[in-house]
Amino acid sequence: MEVSWGVVVPVKQLSLAKSRLSSYGDDARQALALAFAADVVSTALHAPGVAEVLVVTDDREAAALLTSLGARVVRDDPDAGLNPALEHGADLLRTGAAHRGVVTVSADLPAFQATDLAGALRQVGPQQRGFVPDAAGTGTTVLAAGPGALLLPSFGPRSAASHLASGATELTAAPGLRRDVDTPQDLQAALALGVGPHTTRAAAALPGRSVQATVRIWVPVQGGSALLDDGSAITLPPDALVDSIFRFLRPGQRVQLHLAGGRVVRLGLPGSC
Repeated sequence: MEVSWGVVVPVKQLSLAKSRLSSYGDDARQALALAFAADVVSTALHAPGVAEVLVVTDDREAAALLTSLGARVVRDDPDAGLNPALEHGADLLRTGAAHRGVVTVSADLPAFQATDLAGALRQVGPQQRGFVPDAAGTGTTVLAAGPGALLLPSFGPRSAASHLASGATELTAAPGLRRDVDTPQDLQAALALGVGPHTTRAAAALPGRSVQATVRIWVPVQGGSALLDDGSAITLPPDALVDSIFRFLRPGQRVQLHLAGGRVVRLGLPGSC
């Protein structure tokens, strides 16, 4: 029998989130943290077997956006740290649905796919618990408890070892489900895997970022547009060819875009910027 799952996503106050991304500036750091959470929620909502996504947060901006995406959002009523917040969310998900499995997914996994989560959860049966270690192998990005099993979260230093010691099984998982983002290097690794649309837009606004794209439209003097690899469009201003090797562009052409403040400031050959 297929297990129905409820997903808990804990989201920090944006003013406190992702401090190791502060080199991008405070506004960009908060925008990235919110974008990560939005992509996690959107992806989880589309994962096969997921019946509900519940977000635990006290941040009003995050609550508004994630509610609009389809999540149920509740305040962190225990206000006693991450593990009690997750237990609170799990209890709410099982209220009136005692036979539901519950899984917590970190809010900083912008590169996982819905099928990645479903594949990991298929490894967890009734009365069983499983976890996905982070890319470093020491932390935990996903903790699941099948029907009849308690979640028993033990997040903190070396949480992977703690969850293993508590009887949870390490799950086989796709790279995107392990790629949490704490540092600029982590973000680059996630972008290389492919991230969701919210993170794509937030990352495109960072200063000095380069991305590959495909020219969609180009009209001399007027400018045009290109498609990023996630399918979202970005404007090519009329002066985008200044100081570039190009004299003209054609639809379907692959280019490297150098961005500043979310605007294309230079074009080059793929891999050149």
